[in-house]
Amino acid sequence: MFASRALRLPRQLEQIALFALAKPDLVAFGSARSIALACAVSPTTVARFATVLGFDDFRDLKAFFQQHLRNARMVSAST
Repeated sequence: MFASRALRLPRQLEQIALFALAKPDLVAFGSARSIALACAVSPTTVARFATVLGFDDFRDLKAFFQQHLRNARMVSAST
C-alpha cells in the first residue's frame, strides 16, 4: 500500500515506511523502540504507524512482516 504511494503519510510515518521497505527483517524481529531509534521517532509513533496501516497494534504489524519474510523465503527456496 505505501510502496505504491497510494497512501499519503505524515513525514515521521513516511520515515518508518521507508525503513520498513528497506529493512523488513528489522521490522519483523525488532522492537518498537529499536525501530523508533533507527527512524528518529518515538515508539508511540511506530505504534501509530501500525494502526494507520490498519493493524490492531505493533504486534500485528510485526506478525505481518514475519509472515511476509517466511513466504519470501519459501518462494526463493522453491525456485
